[in-house]
Amino acid sequence: MTLVGTLWLLGTLAYLLTRGGMCNTNLHFVHVKIDLTDERNQNPKQQLEENEFIEVFTIPLKDLYKECRRLEKEGYGIDARVGSLAEGFEVASKWKFI
Repeated sequence: MTLVGTLWLLGTLAYLLTRGGMCNTNLHFVHVKIDLTDERNQNPKQQLEENEFIEVFTIPLKDLYKECRRLEKEGYGIDARVGSLAEGFEVASKWKFI
């Protein structure tokens, strides 16, 4: 899927482990601002590999936690990184960190 956006270079955490001690899988965060009003971003098309089943939709960040809980109840699997982000937003909002 190709979207048109602007890369925000906010700094990097050079080596984040996704399964520390289990394997050497790691990741880097990239901050991108996507202009959803740009017509090139209106109907993005995925480029899935065989056996991939990924559904794309947009959710306001303020609703991310609630939507993850709703989707989980409907039987969807939530990616751990998305779920962790949602949990972080929820905790920050409840404890007034943000």
